[in-house]
Amino acid sequence: MIPVIIPYYKNRNQLAKCISHLGAQTVTVELFIRDNNQDNVYFTAAINEGIKQYLEHSCQYILMLNQDMYLECNAVEKMVEFMDSHPRCGIGAPLQLHSRDPNFVVFAGGCEAFPMGNHEYGDVKDFTEDKQIPWANGACMILRKEMIQEIGLLDENFLFIGSDSDYCFTARSRGWQIWRIAGAKGIHDQGASASIFNSNIERMKIKDMIYFARKWLTGDIYRELASEGEALNPETINTIMNELQQTLFELEGSSNPTPLVNHIEKIKERAT
Repeated sequence: MIPVIIPYYKNRNQLAKCISHLGAQTVTVELFIRDNNQDNVYFTAAINEGIKQYLEHSCQYILMLNQDMYLECNAVEKMVEFMDSHPRCGIGAPLQLHSRDPNFVVFAGGCEAFPMGNHEYGDVKDFTEDKQIPWANGACMILRKEMIQEIGLLDENFLFIGSDSDYCFTARSRGWQIWRIAGAKGIHDQGASASIFNSNIERMKIKDMIYFARKWLTGDIYRELASEGEALNPETINTIMNELQQTLFELEGSSNPTPLVNHIEKIKERAT
């Protein structure tokens, strides 16, 4: 039995489709659905609530899954088989396919994690091999319970974004591996973190990034682990932090703020 933790918020059609795909899996799964509609604790706390439900169970793995991620029928089985054969893999991630073109992969591994996460992407034929990656996207990650017991829960200082890459870097700093599992696939019908504009969510995103920067960018460990590490000298980090603070000021002072993604290229340009 594989526990599956799903933070649920508002879109019942997505949740129903996600559950339908889980019901067709070739291995047995058990669902923990955290309903955030009444008391929205946001993504990270919802995942942790589910993890805590299963830490004392006999399961070896726990799957965290977005409601907008629809797994192929053998995806969970493929992830479990991979984890069984790679005992130092603490976190595994399937290929995420485009909702309108399933031959196009929108996530095959994390690249730059800061100031906004970038992914490997391209034709599905280009991603047939399993591969160690810097970090995995939180839309779907299978976690080894032994790793969770060693490194702890996700950092709830991240409300909305950043907790996935943060957790992967934490795991890697403790000797665990993060892998892309090419045989496991699912459609990602990207939701709130990617496409829906909400001014409160935009403010949470920038605060999450500021916390990520304070936690990781000021030390040598991140520069060793991150794909963008060599470019992160003290001057660049200081520039990025100043730009993030200014962006947060603009978001909080505007009645009609622009989405955070529109600020990212400006931040990058001023940091180079």
